[in-house]
Amino acid sequence: MEKGYTIPELIIVAVVLGVFSIVTINKASYAFEDTNAVNEKTEALILEKSANMYGNKIKEDLKSEKTKFILASDLIEAGYLVEDDSYKNVKIKLTYNEENDSISAEIMD
Repeated sequence: MEKGYTIPELIIVAVVLGVFSIVTINKASYAFEDTNAVNEKTEALILEKSANMYGNKIKEDLKSEKTKFILASDLIEAGYLVEDDSYKNVKIKLTYNEENDSISAEIMD
């Protein structure tokens, strides 16, 4: 009596492993997309918070101008951000709100 697997058994195992690997790779690729979206949101939040702090520093200028456009490179020069070429040229709108005596920052696309 010979020991071993028949060709149909080997084909079934290969198909099952192929389907399993396709499903696994597909799920893993979605995980990386979710991570990229989170990273983009985090960078936007960091830019916005840094711009708000910078806006509070120049609040007196904003009171007279009401609105001012800056670049992320201005925040880098002022020491509010670490230099990074990926967002260096991002345009940010700073607005002074008289009612609340507050500054709001909006990232422009």
